[in-house]
Amino acid sequence: MADLVIRQGTLSDIQAIMALEQGSIEHPWESKAVEALITDPNKTCLIAELDGTIAAYVGAESVLDESNIGNIVTHKDYRGRGIATRLFNALLEELKAQGITKVFLEVEHDNAPAIALYKRSGFADYGYRRDYYGKGKDAVLMSLELC
Repeated sequence: MADLVIRQGTLSDIQAIMALEQGSIEHPWESKAVEALITDPNKTCLIAELDGTIAAYVGAESVLDESNIGNIVTHKDYRGRGIATRLFNALLEELKAQGITKVFLEVEHDNAPAIALYKRSGFADYGYRRDYYGKGKDAVLMSLELC
């Protein structure tokens, strides 16, 4: 997929990110949260663009040498093409370049594709939160040492 471009998110991407959120996940973020993801120096937003269309995005928030990945969303029409894997790996490289040594995330316990992606990237389970995403929707807590 030579025409896939991974780049920093910009304010002009907010509308497209919001459309991606609305059409892809059950609990989409609000536009102010996406704006903060792009403008806050302690946050990182990467975009995967294919043929001029935002196919996916990922965001993380960092404090000192640790980071928490808040969201990774791939448009339903672009799933299964390896876009999320390339975007996720780019984020990990970016975080490493920023001096981040440990990364955390939460994922819904029955989101097998996401859990597989995270495990392929070296993440390991370290905990569980009952009903984190709503009644009967538990979260698996995962982390990765970037050393």
